[in-house]
Amino acid sequence: MPITRFGDFCLGQGIRTLAVFGDSITVGEGATSPDRSWARLVAGRLGVELANAAISGTVLQGSLMADGQPRPGNGISRYRDALLGNARADALVVLYGYNDARYTAAPETFNLAAFVRDYRAILADLVPAYGDTLCLGSPPFIPTIGFARGGPGFTNQSRPGFAAFATAVRALATEFHTFYAPVYETMATHPDGSLASPDITHPNDLGHAVIAKAVMAAERL
Repeated sequence: MPITRFGDFCLGQGIRTLAVFGDSITVGEGATSPDRSWARLVAGRLGVELANAAISGTVLQGSLMADGQPRPGNGISRYRDALLGNARADALVVLYGYNDARYTAAPETFNLAAFVRDYRAILADLVPAYGDTLCLGSPPFIPTIGFARGGPGFTNQSRPGFAAFATAVRALATEFHTFYAPVYETMATHPDGSLASPDITHPNDLGHAVIAKAVMAAERL
């Protein structure tokens, strides 16, 4: 049976709107122009209207951080208003986990298990709403030097610790039988740092293009 890619499936379904949900990388930071961001690239290839529901600096989980408060604008607190009801699009790509993986300052409360817990709760609502047009992407690859860059708490992660978030997203895509874009895995095949913008934290134009290609080629698990 031939493999159906996310991009081909959406084209075949004739979707008109695409929502994207995530952090600053989904906003488009690091790209030299908005049109070179991964989300704009995907929307352009599909010929659809883009509804960008990403917010810079956010995390998916609503866990308590080192200050005893959840991160403002976290994904689980806002997904209903951003993606459901009147905000529902024809298709959805979720690209979360990058900042969740980078944050290390409150390991007892803010961790991989909490990320999976909250992601699973979100998917319990998104899967019935979006069905076959939902794609989950693993968090983008972070250059090794990037583990030392970031605001308070967003440093000192390890490569295995970060990669575990990518593995977790794949497992969730398998559990909920959604499309899965191996963003981390694909970016990791390039030389370390070659897909990073000058700020190191965000992907450059080539990095955004690699993410877009991974999303278009995503397979259903």
